Amino acid sequence: MKILKFITALCALTTASLAQAVDYNIKYSSNYLMPAYVHFSENGANYSINAKINVPLYNIQFISSGTHDSRNFTMFNYKDTRNKNTYALAKINGKQIEYGKVKSGLKTESVSMPVYDLFTMAFQLTYYDKLPTNFIITNGKKLYPMNNVFVKKSEQNITVSGRTIKELTYTFKTGDKDIMVKKYQDEQFPRYLKYTRDGDNYELTFSKLIK
Repeated sequence: MKILKFITALCALTTASLAQAVDYNIKYSSNYLMPAYVHFSENGANYSINAKINVPLYNIQFISSGTHDSRNFTMFNYKDTRNKNTYALAKINGKQIEYGKVKSGLKTESVSMPVYDLFTMAFQLTYYDKLPTNFIITNGKKLYPMNNVFVKKSEQNITVSGRTIKELTYTFKTGDKDIMVKKYQDEQFPRYLKYTRDGDNYELTFSKLIK
């Protein structure tokens, strides 16, 4: 009888874990006319993001992974690869980060704020509706402190294929960086991502989910 109860409880736990698991394959168009493919997955405890951009002569991938709970994503690893060779990386271990271009050698610094890559930051917003007041964005090569961040959230109804959908927009600015993320209500992935730095604009617009 005890064995039967144990098996029943284990099945219920497994079913609950599977229900929490998320796996998205998303195609985005970009303002540089090169599509991006983002594979995002999470199982309720861990997450991974693999973003591929088909640049001529380069197969670029931005790969990040870490954990998440009911409030935050916590990134531990980030890697920028070019034609399957690691170009730059970042490894976060507690209050230290090791980062830099592989060929130039890695640096180690102390950090007291959460560290995200651009995509982890975007999913932090679309999942949890908020960002820390102070955090760091990294591309592996450099660290960009984002201080005194105040996220402005707005809502509007839009019509898509004859349906009315509420679109949520998150914007914030710090230093010379402007960021905008959009999603649809009840969805957990970005429909639009814009990152402006030093006058350069990078935009990704949702095209479709790939099965």
